[in-house]
Amino acid sequence: MLDTDERILMLNYGYAGLEPGVDMLQLCPEEEPYRYEIQLYHHMATTIPINWQRCDVLEVSSGRGGGACYIKRFFQPISVIGIDFCHNAVDFCNHYYALNGLSFHYGNAEALDFPDESFDIVINIEASFYYPHVERFFSNVVRVLKPDGYFLYADMRYLEDLETWQAQLRKTGLLLLSEEDITPNVNRALALVRGHRKELIRQYVPDLLHEPFDRLWGITGGGLINGRDGAGARIYMGFVFQKKS
Repeated sequence: MLDTDERILMLNYGYAGLEPGVDMLQLCPEEEPYRYEIQLYHHMATTIPINWQRCDVLEVSSGRGGGACYIKRFFQPISVIGIDFCHNAVDFCNHYYALNGLSFHYGNAEALDFPDESFDIVINIEASFYYPHVERFFSNVVRVLKPDGYFLYADMRYLEDLETWQAQLRKTGLLLLSEEDITPNVNRALALVRGHRKELIRQYVPDLLHEPFDRLWGITGGGLINGRDGAGARIYMGFVFQKKS
C-alpha cells in the first residue's frame, strides 16, 4: 500500500451500533474518517470498570497506531505501548504520532519482550487470527498482565474453529468476564465504510492488488455472517478477561 499521504491509520473492520443515533463519539477531525474502527476500540475499552488514568497499557499488533493513539488521547492512561511485527508500521507510528506516554516498538506477539506483570491492560484487536501459534500469545498475555489486570480481545474465527478457540482461551486460566458475538455490529460497520475503503484502495493500491486488498479490508464482507450456520463462514467475537490475583 503506497500511503504517501499518511491517510491509512486504522485497518480493523470496525463496530457500529444497531440502533439509529447510537454512534455519537466526540472525535477529533482527523479521527472522524475512522469513526467505526475507533468505535471497536471504544466498545471494548468501556467494558471494564477501571480508572484508566492509573494504568499502563500494551497493544499487541498495533498496526498503523490509530487505536493506540485513541486509547491514549481519550482514556488518558499513564502509558500506551504498541508493538507490531512489521518494522514499517512501527517506523510510521513513531514518525506520525507525538503524544507523551505513547510509544511504538517492534515485537513478536508470541514472545513479548516485557517483564512479568508489566501492564494493567493488554489489548489485541483483529490480529491473532494470523498468529502461527496463538497459544503462545495467550501465555505471554497472562505473563505480562499484572494481578487483576484486563485482557481486551476482539477477533474472528471460522465457525468450525469456534470451540477450539474458546478452549484455548479457557486454558489460559484467565477469568472470563464477558463473551459477545459482535458480528452484526461489525457487518454494519463494514457496510458503512465500504465506499470510503474502496476509494482508498483505488488511490493507493496498484490495480493488480485490488482484489486481495478488497478481501483483506472486508470490502467483500470478510466472510462474516449473522447467525451460527454456514460452511466456511466466520464469526466475530469480543472477549474481556481478568487475571485474578
